[in-house]
Amino acid sequence: MWKVGAARVNITYFEPGIGLLGWGNSRHVAHTVESQLYARAFCFQTEESAPHFWIEADICFITVALRQEVFHRLKQHFPDMEEAHLMLTANHTHAAPGGISHHLIYHLNTPGFHAGVFERYASGMVEAALQAYAARQLAEIYFAKGEFPPEVPIAFNRAIDAFKKNPLAWTDKPELAVDRYAYQLSVFPQGHLINWFGTHTTTIQEENKCISSDHKGYAAELCEENGSVAAFAQTTAGDITPNHFKFPGIKTHRGPTPNPFENRRIVGRYQAEMAQKLSGERGQPMEPVLRSWWRWIDFSNVEVDERYTHGMGRGRTGPGVLGPAFIGGTLEGGGIPQEWVRIIAVLLRLRGLIDPPIHGTKPLLIESVSKRIFGTVRWDTLPLPATDAAVKYLQWIARQGGKYVPLPLTPQVLPIQIWQLGQLAIVALPMEPTTMAGKLIRERLMPLLAPYGVQHIVIQGYSNAYAGYLTTYWEYQYQRYEGGHTHFGKYTLAAVEKSLVEMLRNEGGAAPAPPYISIEQAKRILFTYDLARSIG
Repeated sequence: MWKVGAARVNITYFEPGIGLLGWGNSRHVAHTVESQLYARAFCFQTEESAPHFWIEADICFITVALRQEVFHRLKQHFPDMEEAHLMLTANHTHAAPGGISHHLIYHLNTPGFHAGVFERYASGMVEAALQAYAARQLAEIYFAKGEFPPEVPIAFNRAIDAFKKNPLAWTDKPELAVDRYAYQLSVFPQGHLINWFGTHTTTIQEENKCISSDHKGYAAELCEENGSVAAFAQTTAGDITPNHFKFPGIKTHRGPTPNPFENRRIVGRYQAEMAQKLSGERGQPMEPVLRSWWRWIDFSNVEVDERYTHGMGRGRTGPGVLGPAFIGGTLEGGGIPQEWVRIIAVLLRLRGLIDPPIHGTKPLLIESVSKRIFGTVRWDTLPLPATDAAVKYLQWIARQGGKYVPLPLTPQVLPIQIWQLGQLAIVALPMEPTTMAGKLIRERLMPLLAPYGVQHIVIQGYSNAYAGYLTTYWEYQYQRYEGGHTHFGKYTLAAVEKSLVEMLRNEGGAAPAPPYISIEQAKRILFTYDLARSIG
């Protein structure tokens, strides 16, 4: 028999002008709170298993720092807790405060590490977990899935040209180049649910100066009643968006109306109605079987062969690099004009800032480990407009001799995790997997998981840490935004597949966990929000 508990805790942190994480724009700040942010925790346990905690937060993504802080605190309450017993994920709203990473690229625009935001998120997630543990009751869990018809304007492939490069591409229509299924666990008699559907949480766009849980938060609000908890999580949302429509006088794509707040309600309502339908159907009862796997992987150095590259040669990954396409943004917003992206790419190639065996067609714009940007660590010498706040902060940090950047610009050692809940496996990844990347991972893992009784696999991105996107080899060659933000080169997906397989087979080896850094330590060694404010 299952024992399940669930709880939600408010994690909203607001101060006027606080930086928001997601659009990569230092001018994207909050002046109001449009909707509250929550951490939603579920505690699962069987007679044979230790308690396992699944926690989702209404934030952009989980960072290594946040994951380690939450685990560190929960370990004090549960001394026998293992890392595999905790799974963190985010709904990927682009309208929640940032400053929660120890790595510069992911806190520069917010600006800096923000101890107040970090504490609010960490303490809220821990409190939600403790409340969920205390609320455990005997329960039945059911799994169901439902498909959104193509005419429902909820999900479109925003990188359709890259998608079409895949040998297994099944369509050239953006609304069909999507996993249109919602997957759901429903808990009875408590009425709790976890719903997974992949579409970017970006209806609240960068010109909206407010804190918002966006459409997934709205869906949760519609489904939570009588003490039930409803979490709406992501699957393979890397190349998927609800923002597909162009309207006169509006530069970026929106959807399905010109009004972002109306779009939040429309897209959220679609998901809530699907969740309520699946709860009503209940679906397949989940056997009380709970297993978990966990590993830290150094993704900067994974060797792969044809078994994992889908026939595209042998090779390895390399230290994380962000390409020019990364700063070009998407049709939804963010980024510089595409003409500039092409010029920068040409200039990088002319300067020899390329690494074809590892990074393929991606020029080396931002090198995470060497900390070179445009080939230099002297960021203050870059011909960039100091009118942009992020550039001003980079120049100031450079003049301090890199004092406030003790870690690589983005994380290199990242966790992978799999849970088995009955006949369902949840594959938690620290990246944003595209639709096709998710399909290939499911096909890779099903033969290994089926002997355990697994019949369904959900690929859950934005989990336990964050290091950009996960594109296929063929999507990567096209170097759209998603490929430019695939950190470890053209074989990143192959490295993920290999690492997951070896973890399940108990082969290969794990990397050491990154060192734990307390909030007080972080305030001393990192570029912080307070430092940014003192610079002006």
